[in-house]
Amino acid sequence: MSGSPTSNPNSDTGLASHIASGIAAIFPPLAGIIFYFIEKKDSLARHWAVQSIFFGCTWIVLWIAYSIVAAILVHIPLLGPLLLGLVYLILMIGGFVLWLLGVINAFQGKKWEYPIISEQCKKLFPKLVP
Repeated sequence: MSGSPTSNPNSDTGLASHIASGIAAIFPPLAGIIFYFIEKKDSLARHWAVQSIFFGCTWIVLWIAYSIVAAILVHIPLLGPLLLGLVYLILMIGGFVLWLLGVINAFQGKKWEYPIISEQCKKLFPKLVP
């Protein structure tokens, strides 16, 4: 049975780098926060913990903003619900595609970053970046 090892003795969690990274990417931002505070040695797992925090928190902020805009635009007849439906569809598909790309790259052990999100969050929170 050949393949990637499932444990890493040089890790605080004992998980292989790609497994810890994948778990952090699957459950943003909660798993990212957990791995950020637990994992101190494995740079790949720490990278994906930070990416998970960035993506998950950005996703939450976008949904809060969407909810506020929706509460206002829903009162515009015909155009409001149509526009909200379009924005909702774009948010859902875009968010899912980004999440899926993150999960795939994390399990492959690549240090990939979310476009735009990572750049902006690194500027806002420079001490969080490993």
